[in-house]
Amino acid sequence: MAVVEFALAFGLLWMLLAGCFRLGYSIYLYQSLLNAVAGAARYAARVDFDEPNHTFISGVQKMAVFGNPAGGTTAIVPGLATSNISVTWTVDTKGVPDTIIVQVTGYSVNAVFQSFTWSGKPSVTVCYSGSYKS
Repeated sequence: MAVVEFALAFGLLWMLLAGCFRLGYSIYLYQSLLNAVAGAARYAARVDFDEPNHTFISGVQKMAVFGNPAGGTTAIVPGLATSNISVTWTVDTKGVPDTIIVQVTGYSVNAVFQSFTWSGKPSVTVCYSGSYKS
């Protein structure tokens, strides 16, 4: 009888601990993504905005993924690639950038027991204060 009780209790505890692990790991990854996107947004707020080529976008994406606008070899967050970083902006009536939005798109999280995808989150919007080059 004790073996049956142990088996039932162990199964329930295992599921509870597995769920806690999955939740904790997902929160850790989300916070890491938020920190990476916030750093890239701070960089994007002061970068030279070159119209119409927009060459600054790759630097912002590399800043989010590697923590360096020149790039790197190891991503800050496991599995994050530059293709997962979206950089958009709004312009005023004269066409000068007003805000820049950096967000994660299509990042898949493998939380051991389940996988899911974040798109559009996390997202950081900053006021543009760099130089505009047309």
